Amino acid sequence: MHIASVEGIDGLTLGRLAEALHTSKSGIQTLFGTKQELQLSIVAAASEVFARDVSLPADRRPAGLVRLRALMSLWIDYLETFEGGCLFVAAASELDGRPGPVRDAVADAVARADALLRREIELALRLRELPPDTDVEQLVFELHAMVLQANHDRQLLGRNDALTRARKAVGRLLEVK
Repeated sequence: MHIASVEGIDGLTLGRLAEALHTSKSGIQTLFGTKQELQLSIVAAASEVFARDVSLPADRRPAGLVRLRALMSLWIDYLETFEGGCLFVAAASELDGRPGPVRDAVADAVARADALLRREIELALRLRELPPDTDVEQLVFELHAMVLQANHDRQLLGRNDALTRARKAVGRLLEVK
């Protein structure tokens, strides 16, 4: 996952992984079969890390804005998990114009993250912790955009304050007025 986050998911080949692990390419090929299977395994593993580090800990928080804020805080923390930043952001940019199973797996992971946000926003709305006129889809878009921008600024532009700025922006969006 770390190699794919830095070098791109397409740059992660059976040979490159064998080199990084100081093992034979045939040993890696025995485990994964093809480059595509390796890539799909990387996407699945990154999804498991997201669940372990973001969604499951957030689910342990009280329902409503407390959980939604925790979810966003944990998601921003997740941006530091991989050396090259969020693997999904990198893979989405790399694969968005190319059809295929790996692109579909990345798109599915992104859609699941949006669905998680949507669920938590709708719950906060039902609990009357957000204004009744809250546009759920717009808030999903804006919260996800904060994560994307933080990753972009941190990775591409080297801005050390990107995660702090994302937390401030999220805080403003989830302020109850």
